[in-house]
Amino acid sequence: MNYNLNDLSGAKEQKKSTLSALKRLLGLIQEEKRTIILATIIIFINSGLSLIGPYLIGHTIDTYIQSKQYHGVIIFSSILLGIYLTAFVTNYLQIKIMGGVGQRMLFSLRNAVFNKLQELPVDFFNQNKAGDLISRINNDTDKLNLFFSQSLMNFIGSIFTMVGAGIFLLSINPELGSAALLPALVIWIFTKAISPWVKKKNAENLKSTGGLSAEIQESLNNFKVIVAFNRRDYFRKRFDEAIQKNYAASVSAGLANNIFTPVYGLSANVGQLIVLAFGIYLITALNFSVGLLIGFLAYVNNFYQPLRQLAGLWASFQTAMAGWDRISQILSLESNLEIIEDKTVESTSSYLSFRDVSFTYP
Repeated sequence: MNYNLNDLSGAKEQKKSTLSALKRLLGLIQEEKRTIILATIIIFINSGLSLIGPYLIGHTIDTYIQSKQYHGVIIFSSILLGIYLTAFVTNYLQIKIMGGVGQRMLFSLRNAVFNKLQELPVDFFNQNKAGDLISRINNDTDKLNLFFSQSLMNFIGSIFTMVGAGIFLLSINPELGSAALLPALVIWIFTKAISPWVKKKNAENLKSTGGLSAEIQESLNNFKVIVAFNRRDYFRKRFDEAIQKNYAASVSAGLANNIFTPVYGLSANVGQLIVLAFGIYLITALNFSVGLLIGFLAYVNNFYQPLRQLAGLWASFQTAMAGWDRISQILSLESNLEIIEDKTVESTSSYLSFRDVSFTYP
């Protein structure tokens, strides 16, 4: 039976959609369901509070600042201060909650992998290097931990903020809002087209890291033999090949992960430029106010700023999914060992017994 994980990585059954892989991963944290729901509610509150701010700012400018009613300015400034302080508290709570979820998930996942390894036959360990297995247990699971503890709630919060900001933009002025959101359509098409390539590059990087770890582990275990037979040159050559391969894969993965940031930034700048130009035109046509334009620009920033953050978060998500693919290869393996149940039950009060043991002097 083929237990070589590097061969299985290219098999057809491993090429599953990101959504199905995410569903299988979430199955490991079913016990954290209530905690995740609580953290999601908190991040929704945090995002909702951040969306109220621009509307209040625009209303304050049009109603109180232009008419020089500074008492209203002080009142709304106090309201904004309370909103921002509440948002700070909710942000701290969701970071604290998800940090615990990530660590508990990491604990459960590493235990699940280790328990699975104990069920597999000797053929599995003959076909896979110990260094690669160590890399999967430590490095790949840590990628998942970073995503769940640091990126997941930011990911959800960014999406919620973007959706809310988009609704506000379209409700304030449908024409201007549609023009402002037009670059986001280009970003969506670009992200959908490039994501499989990014995930592939991250998978190659994790695979090369596992290969490098395997070479180091094998060299250290046999170092005495290497020195005794003077084969430093052979193992040095193998190590150079592994580290060069890992270097090339790491550079490719780094470029793939960072390709989103400039594209997202350019689209955000184009969106703000469109709003500014079209908004000034509407003001000159007396169809818009200065306060609405300032509030509109704030909502555009609330829409595209999370989009910039999603550039890094999406790369982190693709890295986590690549790591999960490597881990799930181990968890999905089936053992060919025949399990024989011991049906003999003997009642005894002793912990240790000797049977058919004899001793004689020669």
